[in-house]
Order: sequence, then structure tokens, then C-alpha cells
Amino acid sequence: MDRVRTKPRTTNKRIVGVSLSAVIAAVLLWLFFTVDMGTRRVDRSSLRLDTVQRGDMDIEVSGNGVLLSSSMQWIASQVEGRVSAVHKRAGESVTEGQVVVELSNPELVNAAEEALSALEGARADLVSYGVDLENQILNQKSVALRARFAYESALLKLDAETQLRETASLIADIDYRRTQLEVEQLRASQLIENERLEKSQANIVTQLAAREAKVKQFSKALDRARGKVDALTVRAGMDGVVQQMDLEIGQRLSAGGQIAKIARQDQLYAELKILARRAGEIAQGQGVVVDTRDGVVPGIVSRIDPAVSEGTVVVDVELTGPLPRGARPELQVEGTISIAKLRDTLMVAKPSYGRAGSDISLYRIGEDSSYAERTSVKTGRSSVKKIQILDGLAAGDQIILSDSSDWQKHARILLD
Repeated sequence: MDRVRTKPRTTNKRIVGVSLSAVIAAVLLWLFFTVDMGTRRVDRSSLRLDTVQRGDMDIEVSGNGVLLSSSMQWIASQVEGRVSAVHKRAGESVTEGQVVVELSNPELVNAAEEALSALEGARADLVSYGVDLENQILNQKSVALRARFAYESALLKLDAETQLRETASLIADIDYRRTQLEVEQLRASQLIENERLEKSQANIVTQLAAREAKVKQFSKALDRARGKVDALTVRAGMDGVVQQMDLEIGQRLSAGGQIAKIARQDQLYAELKILARRAGEIAQGQGVVVDTRDGVVPGIVSRIDPAVSEGTVVVDVELTGPLPRGARPELQVEGTISIAKLRDTLMVAKPSYGRAGSDISLYRIGEDSSYAERTSVKTGRSSVKKIQILDGLAAGDQIILSDSSDWQKHARILLD
């Protein structure tokens, strides 16, 4: 009787294992010949790319800054005092002469009252002294008048005695001579008293001038005292808007203490901070576009600060167009200054690590878009967003702009 013979199960497993090994080997062999395992792989979606172009390139320099008022005034306390009233706060409009703050200082008020009393006393003293001097002049006039009458009387007597001597010889020589001496004496006395009167009249002017000067001195002292009292009422010196005011009721201020800053909002200019290494390209008169976030306004460079502070140079921009809505002093702005225009040149977006006028390494993407090779590139001038290419690239080349420091040692990278 014949038996059915079955194949061992181990034989079937051996066949399956051999087949699977062959498939795996084939896949690995395919991967080895088709996939580049030795090249650095970079995620394409994480890269910033750009294409080299040829055309006209605007050279621009940008900087951040603020709008400032070209007509601004700091109000400071002229006297010491305590804040008793605040009439205007930051953001409020004021007109010239309008009261901003009131101060109090009883000492200044008392000093003004004392100065007034001193002036009134000096004026009364001047009047009294003037009356005394006038009386002295009148007395001297009376003395001079008596001397004149005495001289004239003696002169008449001499004339009479002279006639008597000539007609009847009735007057003794000694009496006649005595009369002559009396005439001479009275004549000299009259001259002295007249001279004394003249000097007294001249002296009265000098003495009154001294007293009047004292009155003027007290008057000026009163004006100063009243000026200090008036200074307790602080007023705006111009039309504008209060930019800064931080006073509180009862606060003590010393002379010269800052009270408020007032600025005109319709007379603004931009103050930009430019990197010092780019400031050498800027000149007065160059065009500027100032962005206030609510709009843009044209302008021109009006001033360049010669000093460098913290690596930047201050550039003032005169605004030549209408101000956008919301433009006000201290508003943060961004300005772009037009330096020059390059005609028919190669350019590309500025790489994160690229600098103007240097040799840098860029990764240029190949025609199949799968690989990027490291390429040495010479750059020229740079603008806010673009940089000039002098050598190493051609129009239409696509490059990687992202930071490549992690894979700079690789001459070629694979883009996934």
C-alpha cells in the first residue's frame, strides 16, 4: 500500500527567508545607488530664498527715530515756591500768556510789601528834603538881598558925602575915608552872599539828585519784588500743546525747576539715528521718506550731527509734505534716506550674514533644485533690503539667504 509523502515544513520557511533577504538586499542596493547619504540635508521649507536680478538699484539707508517740534519751550520756575494750583496737564492745548501753574510763597509777598513801604518812605523823605533845601535857598536869598541893600545904602551915603566935600568941604577926610571902606566892605559882602546863593542853588540839584537816585533804587527793588510775586503765576510763552507736566499740588519747587514743556504740533521735524558706518554716505539735501505708521511724508536731510553716540549718528530731516494723521512730537517713526541709484547692475535681497563691499560665501541652488553648492561672491554697495553683486553670480541664479553657519563646512547641501 502506497503512502502520501509530505515535504518538511522547515523547507518552506527556508525558502521564504531566502526570498525576503533577497528583497531587502535589493532595496538596500537601490538606496545605495539612488540616494545621496553623505551630503548634508536641509529642510527647504525653512530656508529664505531669492533670485539674482539685473536692473536699477536704489541705494537707501534707514534708521529709527522720533518726530520733534521745531518750536519748543521749556517753562521753568523763576522763583522758589510751592505748587498751589495746576491749570494745564500734559496733552492739553495752551495759548501764549495762559496760566499753567500757580505757586505760593508768603516770603516773596511780604518782601514786596516791605519794598513798597521803603519806596513810599524814600519818596516822602525826598519831598521833605526838597522843602528843607528850598527854605535854605530862600534864607540865602534873603541874606544876599540884605547885603545888596546895605551896599547900595552905603554907596548912596558915599555919593552924598562926595558932593558935600566938593561943594562945602563939610566932611572930614577920616569920615569920608571910613565911608569909602564901608562901601568896599559891603560890596565884597554882597559878592560873597551872591556867590553863596549861586552855589547853594547848584548844590540843591546835586543833593536832590542823590535822594532821587535813592528813590529809584527803592523803586527798582519794588519792581524786582513784584516781579518775583508775578512769577508765582506761571504762564505759557507760546501757543502749543503741553508735552510734559508732572507736578502735584503741594510740591516744592526751587528756582529753575522744570515745570512743563510746550511744543507746536504743526511744526515738526524727524530726528533719525543712523548707523555710524553708513552715515558717511549721507549728505544734506538728500531725499527722505518718513513712515509714521499712519502714513508717510517726504522730507530732506537738513542736518547731520558730527558726533557719534553709541554707534549711531543723529540726522535731522525737514518734512516737506503734509503731516499724516496722528503726527505729534515724540512719535516713533522710521526714515529711509535715498543715497544714490545704480544703473543696470546685479542685485539680490540682502542675506542675513552679508555685508557690503566684502567677499562672502553663498549657496547657489542648482538647475535640478535638489542641491545647493557653496559659491564665493563679491558684494558691492548695499541698500535697506538689497545688496549689489559684483562677481560670483549671474542674473537668474537662485540663492539661499538664510544663515548657513550650521553647514558652512559643506561644499554642497541637499534640499529636502
